[in-house]
Amino acid sequence: MSCLPPAIKLSIASIATSLLLLSGCASTTSNDQQASLVTLNSQLNDIVSNNSCTASFQCKVLEVGARACGGPSKYVVYSTLNSPQERAEQIAQQITKKQQAQNSIEGLTDCLPVLEVQSLCIDQQCQAFEIK
Repeated sequence: MSCLPPAIKLSIASIATSLLLLSGCASTTSNDQQASLVTLNSQLNDIVSNNSCTASFQCKVLEVGARACGGPSKYVVYSTLNSPQERAEQIAQQITKKQQAQNSIEGLTDCLPVLEVQSLCIDQQCQAFEIK
């Protein structure tokens, strides 16, 4: 590199510095986004934790998240008897949007299938069962 003109040396140094700075921003954004996803998932789990029910029509299934290959990253079963349905749906949508953004940055990471579930009130608890 000692035989390169000073202008080229400066350009190479500028490019290297820019790449280092940009890589730091990307990881910070990714870490912030991951922390936000953890918080949202925790909020959703708190909202849907009481699955008691008296009838199956009170049991709902939420599609949550987004896999890079398509489809939700998970299904959550909850009871409308004890959980605010609109709030649960809002948080699920926020999680989905954040995971879609994360997938566009990171690309394909997880393509394992997530089986769709149905919900029923069994023994006065909303429970999931897989559709085969």
